[in-house]
Amino acid sequence: MISEFIERRLAEVDDLAELKVTLIALRLLEQKAAPASVTERELLAQPAIRDGLSFPAISMRPALQRALARGTLLAAQIGDEAPRYFANDPAGRHAVDMLYEAIEPKEETGARIGAVMVEIVREIERWEQVDVYSVSHDDTALIETWLACGYSQDEIKTAIQLSLRSPRPRHLPARSVKDIGSTLTAAPPAAPSEYFEVMVARTKRMPDEVINLRERLGRQPTPKEYVTVRNAVGLFGLTATLDCLKRMWSDRGENAISVESLLPLLAEQEASSLALQRKSVDRDMQLRDVIQLYERTLGVLITPYIASEIEAMLSEFPSVSVWRTAFEHAAAVNKTRWEYIKKLVTNPSPALFLPAPVNGTASFAFENYRRRIGNGILPASVATEINELVVTIPDEKAWESAFVAAESANVLRWNYIRQILRRSLESPTKKNHGRAKSTTKRGGTFRRPQVQYTEAERAAAEERARQQLARRSAQPAQPAQSAQSGDTSHSNRSE
Repeated sequence: MISEFIERRLAEVDDLAELKVTLIALRLLEQKAAPASVTERELLAQPAIRDGLSFPAISMRPALQRALARGTLLAAQIGDEAPRYFANDPAGRHAVDMLYEAIEPKEETGARIGAVMVEIVREIERWEQVDVYSVSHDDTALIETWLACGYSQDEIKTAIQLSLRSPRPRHLPARSVKDIGSTLTAAPPAAPSEYFEVMVARTKRMPDEVINLRERLGRQPTPKEYVTVRNAVGLFGLTATLDCLKRMWSDRGENAISVESLLPLLAEQEASSLALQRKSVDRDMQLRDVIQLYERTLGVLITPYIASEIEAMLSEFPSVSVWRTAFEHAAAVNKTRWEYIKKLVTNPSPALFLPAPVNGTASFAFENYRRRIGNGILPASVATEINELVVTIPDEKAWESAFVAAESANVLRWNYIRQILRRSLESPTKKNHGRAKSTTKRGGTFRRPQVQYTEAERAAAEERARQQLARRSAQPAQPAQSAQSGDTSHSNRSE
């Protein structure tokens, strides 16, 4: 493909984007089994296009359009699916024709056969002079075969006129579609189809896939089976079709094989194959990104040995963010040896992926959490919430009080500490507004209203309390004397 392009069309190409896209597309098509096709997604995954074009997602489509206009490539698009691009060679042209033929709606084919059948029935009724002609299954099969051979509606009607022009004896039943077969097939169709040339006239060699299908069926394929297997080869290639036929036969057995299921099975197989190819492309893009991170962050070129080890590790550690964090940490601590970076990726320390404290209060909170709550461990989620909360609570004393309260209550959980800190944001007026002190009496709960005193009332209350204390301090001597006198009288009585 590429050699033919260089010899015939390269001199006409004057656009660099078209040249790059055409060469990459032809190279991919050469690497695949015929009939091969490529999609825009596959082309974008190629480094020569992804890194070699400015805004490749935008500039690649015009380059493909120029290649199509020049005749280098062919395109086929079915419905809303992404277009497929084929090489403009006999295999590519046949694949495009088979693609559009294979997706022709069955309703349209059935409607065309039904319309021909209506005309044939009318013609038979007219010549046989019957009110109603009953169409059998054999009649429908014959009409389908004749149409597949290339006979037109007019040719079939002419054969009816020639076959039924002699009067029918009244004691005999009406003649059927089968009775005109010999007259119709006595001459080849004006526009013979491939099925007629291969299966009836034998003027063309029977394709390998048809031979394979005939041997498995033990009979000649019907026109529908012939078209199905030919379309399968045009869409998915000879090797895939033969493998699928073999698998269908071994799975279902001779009597249960259904050729109509060939295309759906091949489509499912192709979807699985494309999924594997996309996975391989994604892996290549991950490897490229990690290698770029290595060289950009550490400032050194990667060696083939390290690149091969990274490729092997990507299956277990596919996250590019983990690699980025490991490279940045290694560069920050000035430890750029590959063994150290490999250890960070395979067995990172708990603090490696922690967010940095946003200010001094956050550092204070980090240290207190590790020491008092987390037994030396600070989860990344808690560190993130601390960084968010210190913006509204920058006072270290508030954080110290929250940790002390958690220790006193023996509730060593971050949710409890966070609740205390958020409550500290509420003003005292807002916290006491509309609230009353709760007391318990006789097993029930009632509310006692809070009393607010003025400064003068508070001073008067303090004065009354001092006077009361002064009076009480002067009275305790009398009980002591009476007690002493009581003791004396008791002793006198005893004497």
